Amino acid sequence: MSIRQLRTLVAIAESGSFNAAAQRLYMTQSAVSMQMKALEVDMRADLFDRTSRPPVLNSNGWRLVEEARQIIERYDALRLLASTPSTGLTGSLRLGVIPSVATHLLPQTLSKLRNEHPSLRIQIQSGLSPELAFKVEEKHLDVAIVTELERLDASVIFEQISQEELKVVIHKDLARGSVQEMLRTYPFVRFNPAMGVGRVIDSTLRARRILVNDFMEFDSIEAMISIVKLKLGVTIVPVGLFSPDHDTLNSISFDPPVHRQIGILARRGTIDAPTVRAVAEAFKSFLTASRPAPRGKRKR
Repeated sequence: MSIRQLRTLVAIAESGSFNAAAQRLYMTQSAVSMQMKALEVDMRADLFDRTSRPPVLNSNGWRLVEEARQIIERYDALRLLASTPSTGLTGSLRLGVIPSVATHLLPQTLSKLRNEHPSLRIQIQSGLSPELAFKVEEKHLDVAIVTELERLDASVIFEQISQEELKVVIHKDLARGSVQEMLRTYPFVRFNPAMGVGRVIDSTLRARRILVNDFMEFDSIEAMISIVKLKLGVTIVPVGLFSPDHDTLNSISFDPPVHRQIGILARRGTIDAPTVRAVAEAFKSFLTASRPAPRGKRKR
């Protein structure tokens, strides 16, 4: 089996016939036919129904086409890698990110990585922290950016790269009384409890014995803030990923403050790999930059 035979097979599937594939590949029809007969010998299976004229792919052939496309894609990527001058890190990395990070930090982080390591190929998956942790454990992901989990498998390590404060966010016109009073009084816009930040919020409310009037539940910071801007309720969000509209909203700290930890999750033995460290440092730089600057006296 050769990559040329696989390209011919895919060309037949896409163009519909041996003759059309031959024209597309600048070959004779007999050469196409010979390649497919040789491929069938290698595969020890018939790939075409030759009772019809012209021959058409059978079920074995169509299954092979899907695999052939992936092999061709990887082959072309290897050729590109070999012909491209090495700048920065090379190879591939499977990265998982939680939704809030995917929305707010992933685009600029990927841009930074692409500029610094143009030959590094990154595949992205988004999911909740427990789901991403399982995929790292099972080697379906190389690294993930997650919130700290209560339990971790012994095969993985969590390394904190940022800490974000969770604050009560409310429209300025409604901001009266203590944090506890506002949370008890106004409809509560809740973060999905299945998400890491949602569990931290629930734990905080229980620990401080704050009863809330549940109104809506979201897994999107933007949606929650839109509801609050319309004076429909109060919410709690990680302010590190959200820049409050100070003309409209108040963001108020708990006393003592509440934080969530964001970190990098990888298997033992790979957390210090150059590609994993590069991803960690890229996210760390933007997570640090996204923290609100402390308010103080203006310099004259």
